Amino acid sequence: MARLQWSKITSEKRIPNVQKKETAKFRSEIESDYHRIIKSASFRRLQDKTQVFPLDHSDFVRTRLTHSMEVSSLAKLMGKQVCNGIAERHLETFENMPDTIKVMETLNCAGLLHDIGNPPFGHFGEFSIRDWFKKNLDLKKIHGESLRTILDQQQIADLENFEGNAQAIRVITKLHRFVGNHGMHLTSAVMDTIIKYPYSSLAMVDEKIKNPNNRNLLKKKVGYFQSEIQEIKNIKSNTGTLYMRNPLCYLLEAADDLAYTFADLEDGYNKGLYTYDDLYDLIQSIGSEYDCRMLGKELEKSIEENQGENSFEIYKQAISSWLTKKQLYCVSQMSETFLNNYEDIMNGCFNKELINESDEGLLINTLKKFAYDRIYNHVSVLKLELMGNEVLTFLMDRFIDALIYYDTDEEMSEIQKKYIDLLSHNYLDQYHTAVTDIQDEKNRLYHRLLLGTDFISGMSDSYAQRLYRDLRGFY
Repeated sequence: MARLQWSKITSEKRIPNVQKKETAKFRSEIESDYHRIIKSASFRRLQDKTQVFPLDHSDFVRTRLTHSMEVSSLAKLMGKQVCNGIAERHLETFENMPDTIKVMETLNCAGLLHDIGNPPFGHFGEFSIRDWFKKNLDLKKIHGESLRTILDQQQIADLENFEGNAQAIRVITKLHRFVGNHGMHLTSAVMDTIIKYPYSSLAMVDEKIKNPNNRNLLKKKVGYFQSEIQEIKNIKSNTGTLYMRNPLCYLLEAADDLAYTFADLEDGYNKGLYTYDDLYDLIQSIGSEYDCRMLGKELEKSIEENQGENSFEIYKQAISSWLTKKQLYCVSQMSETFLNNYEDIMNGCFNKELINESDEGLLINTLKKFAYDRIYNHVSVLKLELMGNEVLTFLMDRFIDALIYYDTDEEMSEIQKKYIDLLSHNYLDQYHTAVTDIQDEKNRLYHRLLLGTDFISGMSDSYAQRLYRDLRGFY
């Protein structure tokens, strides 16, 4: 396996590639990606998609949009630290040194994109879509056959393991039309950086059979759907990463984990889901005396600065300040861990998470578990997630039922036709483009089912809830 080269890792080639125009002297190709992303409807919808608290009306609670901006910021900082570290430690020859600006701008764009394929209602929306297919592929029929008997094994695995990461590849390569039928038409470097799992759903299914201790991190989830195999091959060919992660993906993954862990703890405290003493006791339980002292000093400082304020605001400032400073320190530790494992990463044999290999791994994972127990599993969050499941299940029932028979010789009911009329014309156009040269019913059916997941996963939380209410007649 050839060692990765930074000139290819940060490839500015597009698929299909185009000749640079005069505008190239004003901004790079990757800087152009940034403008394409922030102007896209798919990116704007993230402002109304759940991070943790669905349909929350509080200004201070993060959405997918604000989370993505925070990830982008942290990833960009890590990229700068890593490039500086490579130069200072002479880890590369002069000819193969990374271009710091390219690395930073690639991570900046990838951070904004990394959740663009997530459905409404957070990660629970993914579970709802998966669960629907697991229950209905045997029940739904066309031409007297169940959908499961018509589809091939990878198509079934794609649907039953629906994944926002894989959906993101569909969004950026096909669903958002910028130039012709090539999606946002982004650079290969940016697209490759968001491919956390460079394997298909079948590889993931096979990996799950293995002993947990022997599983490959890169096969943990579905990386792409069967429908995007050729796009993945083209991207990986341009960056030279083949069945490896792009090295920048490790930094993006760490930035994502650090962003949501610390931000969710801040949001959780603001919603009253835990106390200062809870956090202090948690840190103390893992023997992190330095962090206990640091948190205590932040409280002393807050008391001094906010005399006369209520206790909630005093503790809020102390916790927020500690979380901010600790997060920034952890960012530098992720960069350090990347540099310490540099050769394995560049040779494609590093199959671990930077967080787990860092000195801060115990604390971060402890904070993650605390957030899961006290925030993600709080009754208020669970109720909203279950509400989201009701909404998505209803929409899947109605729209997929119509799509099974759409564009076939089977007669559709008038009601099914009306559901088709409600679908996005952009997604319908994408379906017809995809099946232009496909004759067999198996593959056409697969693309019709993807049309359903495209439409539903592309909804914002509020739109999904509003459409559900309208169709159910709830006012």
